[in-house]
Amino acid sequence: MKKYTKILITAAVAAAIGSSVLAAGTTSGLRDIDNYWGKQAVEYFYDNHYVSGANGYFHPDDPITREGIASIINNMLNESPAVPKTSFKDIQGRWSQRAIDSLVDKQIMNGYSDNTFRPTQNITREEFAVIAYNYMSYKGITVQDTAVPYDDENAIAPWARKAVDTLAAAGYMKGANNTFQPKAEITRGEAVNVLYRILTNGKGSSAKQNTLETQVFKDVTDVYGSIKNFAKDGIMYWQGNKLHVGVKTQANRDKLEQALAEDSQIEGGTVIVQRSTYSYNDYKNIMARAEKVYRANEPTGSFVKTDVDYLNEKVLLTVNSISKDTQTALNKEIGGVLRIIIQ
Repeated sequence: MKKYTKILITAAVAAAIGSSVLAAGTTSGLRDIDNYWGKQAVEYFYDNHYVSGANGYFHPDDPITREGIASIINNMLNESPAVPKTSFKDIQGRWSQRAIDSLVDKQIMNGYSDNTFRPTQNITREEFAVIAYNYMSYKGITVQDTAVPYDDENAIAPWARKAVDTLAAAGYMKGANNTFQPKAEITRGEAVNVLYRILTNGKGSSAKQNTLETQVFKDVTDVYGSIKNFAKDGIMYWQGNKLHVGVKTQANRDKLEQALAEDSQIEGGTVIVQRSTYSYNDYKNIMARAEKVYRANEPTGSFVKTDVDYLNEKVLLTVNSISKDTQTALNKEIGGVLRIIIQ
């Protein structure tokens, strides 16, 4: 994939719309969305079995919980490989446990420092923006993350700012009356509509690439035990029609190369296993450190964007301007892996 941000590029290709029971006023069987502004998205998700209703009702204006969104996104991914169980003490035996385990493994969602996931806790708009952004990154959906000014932008948490800007710039998630309302709870209908826009407008890989990635994913999981473990040691990216898998550790590189070679579902020459100096987690850490140093030394509100050039093993820091002192601080903190682009 071009961008292995949060692990792997896959196509944002929706499944074929399944059949459903007809009900008066709708094609989905849901009784409370006929006059709902986001009806099309809800029907699409219902028909594809990403969401369900209770006794024929979807309750689009109800807040969505953490386990609720985990379930929806897990259904969207529709990936069957086994995932390692998390140790969160408040999800053991819950109906949502597998979905939560899957999304935590893929680094789309995280738990809390007290070893809880808080599955029934409602999600705020800024929290959901981060989850949706992580989903986009996992699927390889990249868009311009130009800063979008809001009257309440100071209320947006620093850890959510990049996600909010990215989703707003792409038109996937916006506020009202020039406010984002980051601390307000997002509803079931609103969340589905954001994800629907991402699905139908996102640009991922082709169907052929998606099939190959899915198969490579299975082999990676067999070797590493989980995607999370792979993220500590490897990266993936597309160059032309070749899927490159970079691995830091020689032993794991050998194991993965053998697993791929023995996989009859993978055509020879389509996947290249190679040495990598950095893993996905390494790049993620370097990008965070680079942004932190830049923001600490430059005026508040200065534009900054980080990206990864996997082919040349560089972290790209794109800014509008930068002082010599900031460059010195970045070189001291990050070193030669960083490339500064002034636009």
